[in-house]
Amino acid sequence: MNTITLKPEISELYTLTEFITKEMGEENFQVNLIVEETFVNIVNYSKTESVTVNVEFENNSVTLEFIDNGIEFNPLLKEKPPAPNNIDEAEVGGLGILLTKEMADKLDYHYENGENHLKITKNV
Repeated sequence: MNTITLKPEISELYTLTEFITKEMGEENFQVNLIVEETFVNIVNYSKTESVTVNVEFENNSVTLEFIDNGIEFNPLLKEKPPAPNNIDEAEVGGLGILLTKEMADKLDYHYENGENHLKITKNV
């Protein structure tokens, strides 16, 4: 397992995706999308001081653990937003958690010692 700790800034997303791609040995669209959606939500809403990401790649699966000391939030409890009646009623945002839940093969969340721990496993 390798670890990276980043400032809670959108500009750090590139550093994170490069780190994960290096660990995996190749780029993966779904993994990149999961990483982007998760990291951006933490940066935009958690009020954390830093974001630590543990990455483990083995047996054709990658496990990502996002750790932050921001506001306690369990994304697994977030319900699917209602579908709009038409495109004009569609709102921007709110689908990142849903996409992550649908693309991941395993998700786990716990809050411990003032930190959010979101573990995401994706078969690649």
